[in-house]
Amino acid sequence: MAENETIVEPEPEPQVEPEVVDEGVADVRPDRGSLTITDHALRRIAGQVALGVPGVAPTSPRVDWQRLGLRARVSLEVSLVWPASAAVVTREVQEAVGRELVRQAAQELDAVSVAVRDVERPPRAAPAPRVR
Repeated sequence: MAENETIVEPEPEPQVEPEVVDEGVADVRPDRGSLTITDHALRRIAGQVALGVPGVAPTSPRVDWQRLGLRARVSLEVSLVWPASAAVVTREVQEAVGRELVRQAAQELDAVSVAVRDVERPPRAAPAPRVR
């Protein structure tokens, strides 16, 4: 090495303590970027979550969405499969949609309203083949 050369050691990267976030709560620290989730995406999340509740018919639920800033109201119309209880299924849809919109999109909800649009017969089992 020549006399005029100096060795520059790289500065160690600052240690960042991992932030423990409660499960189900989005990490919304101010030093991070932002993410905007469209109303269309939130409608899709609500509809898909509703379809995952036992007793909801596999037809697309109707979702109406009203949002003002970080607060929102969601109204869903679902079809049920007979003989599911309307009271039980609508309560489960309310809870599931509310929980998942907070978990997946950090969307605060003022209300989740669920109405039953129709009751459908369960799918028929395929008839047994006849022996000839």
